[in-house]
Amino acid sequence: MSRPVRRGVQARTPGMRGARQRGMVLIVVLVVLMIIMVAGMGAMRAADTGNVISGNFTFQQASAQASDRAITDAMSVIANRVAGDAGNTDVANQYISVVSSSVDSRGIPNSVTWASVPCVDEKGGAIADCAADSGNYRVQYVVERMCSANPTLTDIADIRAKCEYDASASAMAPNSIGVHYRVLIRVRGPRGTENWYEAVVSGPAST
Repeated sequence: MSRPVRRGVQARTPGMRGARQRGMVLIVVLVVLMIIMVAGMGAMRAADTGNVISGNFTFQQASAQASDRAITDAMSVIANRVAGDAGNTDVANQYISVVSSSVDSRGIPNSVTWASVPCVDEKGGAIADCAADSGNYRVQYVVERMCSANPTLTDIADIRAKCEYDASASAMAPNSIGVHYRVLIRVRGPRGTENWYEAVVSGPAST
């Protein structure tokens, strides 16, 4: 007569399965929170970058408008610089009669000391300290005559030989030929911003 086989039964505590489930849920929640945090940081960075780009674009527009002041003033100043055959005479940090051979990486003559260049605001008002940032735009410019050497200002043929000029068959005198002048412009704005511009204008060789 056979005897029934007894098998051991392992008792399981009902709370163990629930604890495991709660542990997995906690891990999933932490992962989701981490993903949300990373996504939030990415959105903040993107917003900051957008603000920087927008600010730079606004500054470029404002500084470009401020540089127009320098071009307008330079065209008036050139006539005074060359009056009485004075066009061959340099004015330190303001007017250069011959194209500079020594320039920096931007093409700016090394002879210019910008700390000594006259400074105005975008409305033309004089500024004593151009390095002082008071939230405004500060404009400086230097005029460089596009001549390889100082010409004889009473000889239009010599002016044509040594200077860049507007082609004109009717120009028969120094005050009627359009000599080229390069205007080098530096615009500084709020928070240490800075832009450089260059414009070529025509003006008389002498008046």
